[in-house]
Amino acid sequence: MSGRSERFPLGAMLTFEALADDPYPIFHELRRAEPVTWAPELGMWLLTRRDDIVAVLANWERFTTDSPESTIRDIFGSHMLTTDGDEQIRYKRRFIGPFRRGRLEENLLGTVRGVLDDLMRELEADAHGDGGRADLRARIARPLSVRSICRVLGLPDGDGPRLLAWYDHFAAALENFAGDPAVRATGKKAAGEFRDYVTPFLRGAREVPAGSMIAALRSDEDPYRPGHHVARGGGDPLSETEMVANLLLVLFGGIETTESMIGNAFWAVLSHPGVAERLAAESSGGTRAGGGLLSGVIEESMRWEPAVQSCMRWATEDVEIRGVPIARGEIVHCMLGAANRDPAHFADPDRFDPERPNARDHLAFGAGRHFCLGASLSRIEAEQALTRVFGGLPGLRLDADRPARPFGHEFRTPPTVWVRWGSRHRPDNRPLPA
Repeated sequence: MSGRSERFPLGAMLTFEALADDPYPIFHELRRAEPVTWAPELGMWLLTRRDDIVAVLANWERFTTDSPESTIRDIFGSHMLTTDGDEQIRYKRRFIGPFRRGRLEENLLGTVRGVLDDLMRELEADAHGDGGRADLRARIARPLSVRSICRVLGLPDGDGPRLLAWYDHFAAALENFAGDPAVRATGKKAAGEFRDYVTPFLRGAREVPAGSMIAALRSDEDPYRPGHHVARGGGDPLSETEMVANLLLVLFGGIETTESMIGNAFWAVLSHPGVAERLAAESSGGTRAGGGLLSGVIEESMRWEPAVQSCMRWATEDVEIRGVPIARGEIVHCMLGAANRDPAHFADPDRFDPERPNARDHLAFGAGRHFCLGASLSRIEAEQALTRVFGGLPGLRLDADRPARPFGHEFRTPPTVWVRWGSRHRPDNRPLPA
């Protein structure tokens, strides 16, 4: 047994399988006994206390994302998530504008509502006299996320299936902590195919809608100030290679963050029938999306079961965290799911409580300079999806014949969210009175 394994016996027992299955009891034990621990199976340090994680994510000079060992850098190329300092600001400046909430509400809200109208009509058409049955992840969360990101980027809706196929390969490669070379090679091949696909849009050989991200990149428009252009010098336009790498990141994040977040929110609410019944009543009553119970449900579901469980940083120098020495170049794995259930910050953290006053303190979107670019996009889509589904499908409840729960050590979501609905049932599956 190595010296580190002797010092950190809980970390020495950690496995990918245990973290994928039910990480929260493990996080509680680590937080209590080994808040900074070494996990030999993962080959990295793990942090489980919220304060430590926030401090690391805020200190990009000592804990960087810029490492040649980064899997996402190897697959996508250098982009805003794998750079720090001025280079990261240069990238992010060109992409953040279309993701600001005001721009999204102006340019995307109508599309989101229209897509949901279509998806709901399809669900209702499949229903029978005694109600319906569907997988909400496959029928709502997934198609909504890809059609929305297509609109943001300026890509045709009809190309969604191809983009989803690439996305699945990216997700498998980025969760490939076991280092399977075939999985990584498939991810890199998918990235190359996306580059070949998107390059004609960037070069003007294929048209894109005005106001889209690709249109702004083609015109050198400053996304902070529509109609103005990026100055030369510190605001040099991006190269085509840089554009493609960042578009790969935006595509992946736009689908992953939103699809999984919505799927987790559906599952969390429906696992608590009393909350589901209240949300259905609020949504059916025409309450504006984003207000009342809904906002609390969305923030609490991201705290309670975040879709992205962790993020990695590389130590740029020898450092100490809680007296534990970490060598330059070693990986520090910030467990966001653990931070979100830290009892030092969240009272009764394992309880799902949509009225939790500080739920929005969650780290589901990260923190610091690398806070998720698509946070507003995810919230808008989740608000609209939950309002439309709970308001439009009476008696919505989990399908007891097809149970599922969140799974995954990096990207955590239920593989399916099978539900049933019908006017003769409440969300807790009790029949309504005649």
